[in-house]
Amino acid sequence: MKKIILLVASALCVGVSALYGQEVPLQTTDDSDVQSRWRVALEIPLSEKIDITVSEQLRTKNNFQTLDKMLTSVALDFAPWKHIGFEGEYVFVNTNEAGDWKIKHRINLGVIGKLSVGRFDLSLRERVRMVVRSFPTDKYLQPDPFVTLRTRLKADYRNKSRWKPYAYAELYTTLNAPAAVDNRLVDAIKRDNYINRLRLCVGSTMKINAHNSMDFYYMTHFNRSYGAKYDAATGALDARTLKRVTAHVIGIDYKFKL
Repeated sequence: MKKIILLVASALCVGVSALYGQEVPLQTTDDSDVQSRWRVALEIPLSEKIDITVSEQLRTKNNFQTLDKMLTSVALDFAPWKHIGFEGEYVFVNTNEAGDWKIKHRINLGVIGKLSVGRFDLSLRERVRMVVRSFPTDKYLQPDPFVTLRTRLKADYRNKSRWKPYAYAELYTTLNAPAAVDNRLVDAIKRDNYINRLRLCVGSTMKINAHNSMDFYYMTHFNRSYGAKYDAATGALDARTLKRVTAHVIGIDYKFKL
C-alpha cells in the first residue's frame, strides 16, 4: 500500500513539474526616451455649442533625433449642457516604424463631464480610441482595429492673467489586446486586456489675444506592451515579452480661433 501511495505521489510530482516546465517565461525589457510634439491648430466655431478644429502635428522620438509621426486631424466638439460635452475626431497618421513609413487611421469618440470648484475647473473624460492600420497585420500580435479606453482626470486653474495652468492624469486600457497562446496554428485568439499607459502632464495655456493662444506642456508616459513570439514552422509559442518604456515629452501647441 505504501509503495502504491509513493508511486502515485511521484507521478503527480512529475506531472506538476512537467506542467510548470512548459510555461514560457516572460522576457522584460526597460527603456527610456525623450520626445517632442509640435502642433498647429485652427478652431472654427459653428455655434455657441459646436466647434470644429483642424490641426497638424509633428512628433519626434529617440531623444529628438527621429521624426516619429505626422498627424492630421479633424475634431468636432459639442457642448449641449454646462456640465457635459461630447467629442469626435478623425486622425490621419503617418508613422515611422523602423524607417518604414506606414499609414494608420484613428477614430476618437468621447464624453466629458465638467465641474467648477473655486478657481479650479475639473473635468473627467472617457474616450474610446480605435486605430485602423492600412497595412497587413498578424492578428495574434496586433489586433486591427486596436481599441483602447482612455480615462483622463484634469484640473485647470482659473486666474486673471493670460496664463491658465493645468495638470492631468490619464490611463490607457486596452479593450482587445491579444494574449499569448500555446500554438497560433491550433489555438483560437485569446484576449488579455491591461493598462498599457499612465500619462502624467503639467502645462499652461497662454492667451495672446482673442484669436491666438499657445499651450506649453511636459508629459511623462509610463508605457508597457505585452507581446509574443511564435515558431514560424510549428506555430508554437517561443517567448512572452513585456516591453516597458518611460517617455519624457515636451510639447508646444499654437491655435488660431476664428
